[in-house]
Amino acid sequence: MNKRNITIICGILTIFALVAAFVAGGAASIKKEPAQTPKTAPGITDKAFNEQAMPVEVVRVVHRPLTRMLNIPATLEAYEKADLYAKISGFVTKVNVDIGSYVQKGDVLMEVAVPEIADKLHQCEAILEAKQAREKLDEITAKRQEQLAADKAISQQGLDEALSQFAIAKADTKVAESEVARMRTLLEYAIITAPFDGVITARNFDPGAFVRSAADGQTQPLFALAKTDKIRLVIHVPEPDVPFVRAGTKVEMKIQCLNDEIVESTIMRTSMALNPNTRTMRAEVDLNNKNGQLTPGMYAQVSVKLEVKEDAMLIPSNAIRVRGRDISVLVSKDGIARSYDVEIGYDDGIWVEIVGGQLKDGDLIITSASNTVAPGSPIAAILQKESVALSDAF
Repeated sequence: MNKRNITIICGILTIFALVAAFVAGGAASIKKEPAQTPKTAPGITDKAFNEQAMPVEVVRVVHRPLTRMLNIPATLEAYEKADLYAKISGFVTKVNVDIGSYVQKGDVLMEVAVPEIADKLHQCEAILEAKQAREKLDEITAKRQEQLAADKAISQQGLDEALSQFAIAKADTKVAESEVARMRTLLEYAIITAPFDGVITARNFDPGAFVRSAADGQTQPLFALAKTDKIRLVIHVPEPDVPFVRAGTKVEMKIQCLNDEIVESTIMRTSMALNPNTRTMRAEVDLNNKNGQLTPGMYAQVSVKLEVKEDAMLIPSNAIRVRGRDISVLVSKDGIARSYDVEIGYDDGIWVEIVGGQLKDGDLIITSASNTVAPGSPIAAILQKESVALSDAF
């Protein structure tokens, strides 16, 4: 290669080197604009919002009045109810009522024929007459013996025997009288009467049927009677809420047959003890049912006002973290997720009451991804109202 060609090649290489140096220098002189950082919650530094920080939603601890309610279904029951059985066995001769019949105390519902009891009564009455006659004779004899003894006509032994015979006769008369009374009582049981005012809700026997007495093993009642002009609303209060329910506690109820109209009342009585099988306490509300709109067996939806707190600390329920027996929340602190132990009270599934722990007013509670963020992790916290803008940024 001659000297001229070498000179040409060197010139070309020099030109390429100058062009490359110019391009590199121009690129280095251009300033790169930093990416826009989404707006974070107060107290969160921009330094924490970097490539490793996880975006989370936060809310502040709030204080407001809290009314704790117990919403529970309840049952309507008759104020009084009774199953009526026969005291003696016999054949039904007459039935005066049917289901739905309104009766008053003392009304005759059914008559039962018991001829053997009637015959027994006649026999007992005859025996009583004989005992009374014997008693009368022994009384006359005793008086005569007393006169003779006073005249020294008989011995004291004779008088004592006469008086003793008269006492035995009186005792026999009383036994006969009690047997007559017992038979008459049994005959009275042959007439079934209403023990209180109410409505017949069940009738199980017709005329001609043979009924046994309850003492003889009859298990099916003749009638079921219920007092329905007043109704008991029965509430079974769960064990945790028992301390807040007592006579006078306010309740609100909605009953379907009343077009879900809200009825306000108060609890009249409680059992003051828990059912060991259900761990609930029975509470009752008395309802006037003169118009007959309510029927035993209906259901009602009841709200019981348990307690009112004027200044309760509340956070969203979804912020609560449960790890075994430990209950905590994640708090955004200087761009880092911090775990704070808490004690919770009332929880309605949306808001939970904080009754103790490390939370303070102004703390920012992490509500989103609280189960995936580990304590100590860098986070980019933002108030919930700004969550849409944060999603767009990412």
